[in-house]
Amino acid sequence: MTFNEFINKRRKELGMRIDELVERSGLPKGTVSKITSGENVNPKLNTILAICRALECSIDDASGLSDTSNQYTWNELEHMRKYRSLDRYGKTMLDSVMQLEYERCHPTIRLITRPYYSLPVSAGYGNPLDEAPQEEMEIEDTPEHRKGDYLVRVSGDSMQPYCNDGDIVLVRKQETVEIGEIGIFVLNGESYIKHLGVNELISLNQNYPPKTYTASDSIICCGKVLYKI
Repeated sequence: MTFNEFINKRRKELGMRIDELVERSGLPKGTVSKITSGENVNPKLNTILAICRALECSIDDASGLSDTSNQYTWNELEHMRKYRSLDRYGKTMLDSVMQLEYERCHPTIRLITRPYYSLPVSAGYGNPLDEAPQEEMEIEDTPEHRKGDYLVRVSGDSMQPYCNDGDIVLVRKQETVEIGEIGIFVLNGESYIKHLGVNELISLNQNYPPKTYTASDSIICCGKVLYKI
């Protein structure tokens, strides 16, 4: 288990969010984010100590040395002996090969955080961006996911089969969407995830009739739904 994998596992065991880890450790948020995402694989000792204190664990816990089953084989000890006999150039070369092979065998899933509105769409609460309580959620760092600005939880089955009750969707903030696209809308104070039609919001589930609106109604587009997470 790498250091960033241990941090994320331990943080979830404690129910600790990234912002809490930043506050408890006293480290800059950028520093913590690079370590937890795996971007920085060689943090300074003082940084490691600060994170371990915040996570209420020891460096041995973080490195796996507290696990009595983690014993070195003869081959491993022999590799260590040979490594220590190398000059700086040899150690640098070996470190580079070791890192490449480690990444090949243990691909790192990088994470990004996005605002998350746990109050479900269609709950009648109003504009989720302006009024609903906001948290943060980690999702996989991919080019597609970087296009989204926030996450919303879906309520009900009106958009089946695209999404179900309790699903979370990634949304890009924009004031309009094209006809036929799925968006987050607030119609007369109630929020919905729907297909945009001509003067109507359309459900995928045929059991739900379209919600029509006129010029006298209040309708706000909060963004385009990109993906179901």
